[in-house]
Amino acid sequence: MSAATTEATATSAAARPGGSRSAALRGFSSLANQQFRMLWFGLLFSQGAMQINIVARSWLAYHVSGSGAALGIVAVASGLPMGLFSLIAGAIVDRADKRKILFIVTLSLSALAIATAVLVHVNVVAVWHLALVGLLQGVVFAFNFPARQALIPTIVSDEELPNAIAMNSTGLNLNRVVGPSIAGLLIAWNPAVAFDVIAVLYVISALMLLRLPKLVTTPRGGSAVRDMIEGFAYVRRTPAVLSLLLLALIPTLLGMPFQQFLPVFQQSVLHVGPSSLGLMFTAVGVGSLAGSLAVAYVPPERARMFQLAGGFLFGVSLLGFGLSPNLPITLLTLSMVGLTSQAYFVMNNVLLMGATDRQFYGRMMSIYMLTWSMMPVAVYPMGVLIDAIGMPFTQAGAGLLLAIFVAIFVLVPKRAQAPEALAST
Repeated sequence: MSAATTEATATSAAARPGGSRSAALRGFSSLANQQFRMLWFGLLFSQGAMQINIVARSWLAYHVSGSGAALGIVAVASGLPMGLFSLIAGAIVDRADKRKILFIVTLSLSALAIATAVLVHVNVVAVWHLALVGLLQGVVFAFNFPARQALIPTIVSDEELPNAIAMNSTGLNLNRVVGPSIAGLLIAWNPAVAFDVIAVLYVISALMLLRLPKLVTTPRGGSAVRDMIEGFAYVRRTPAVLSLLLLALIPTLLGMPFQQFLPVFQQSVLHVGPSSLGLMFTAVGVGSLAGSLAVAYVPPERARMFQLAGGFLFGVSLLGFGLSPNLPITLLTLSMVGLTSQAYFVMNNVLLMGATDRQFYGRMMSIYMLTWSMMPVAVYPMGVLIDAIGMPFTQAGAGLLLAIFVAIFVLVPKRAQAPEALAST
């Protein structure tokens, strides 16, 4: 066979369905949907703002206080309203125009970023200021996640839904790669400018939402409170949903607080500057991007196994991070933390959406977010432990407990499985 014939054959195999090119692009298939693509690009700006805010606010809280417990206070301030309002927010999302809710949410977050920037510009910012802003952000975020997640199924088909969820997380994690590096540079230059940039990015995201078509909502009887109660009843009578919510809660409490304490690890363990903090967040983002992309290629029949393996390795990676002796090893272990945690949580989200009836999407996402709002509650006792026994032992212990939990869950009999319908998507 001639070289030209061989090249033509390879090109044809790559181009035809099932070829290598089609296989590579399969993980991005949902972006062919124009409406989802517009939502996704808007996500890039809003999540970019969010990632810069995570780094800048954490650094600022520790900078003005020098205390790990202060970081916990700021985190709890944002977590409490998310817990208090998320359930009613989910019920409202199921009844209202989700695009309009997202637009209001995004502009509100921009206004809060402007307020923080003013406080930093005039050099009067204190921990209680950050706690108050966090409190207001928590109220707004109670509506953000349910509205965005519930909006996705309204603009994609059932077949596109798993990939769209994975791509949504990919967009978030793409910003986790870029955002922290930008945040580190902005903090080193002028912390106030970081919050200026956050505000601008949120405004751009809001303008992108205006390009989505207006959604038609069907009037519903009863009250939002009744809908909220009905959502809990749905969880109770749907074992697969209940199991997946539990699998979200415990790893969130034990695993995710590590992000809040990266400034502590940077300063008190590694003794490096703010630019290295940006690298640490970037390492998490690089791993997370790889994890979310991996989910887009996982066959549905392997979803549960992939999820549980990711959860166990998430705990092991956190254990390694807690015991990291220097910056290079820290960056390596943080990239593994990002990869395993994101693969775990994205797959959990895919399975949860597949197990949930469409009319309950907003409420299930609000209950799912409630598990995340519990994370800041775990941050405070971890902050106290860090002040008492140090960051390495506290973080390594949390990772070990997480790995043990997932291992136990794998060993016990599986009373609830992901829906069979997901295997056909």
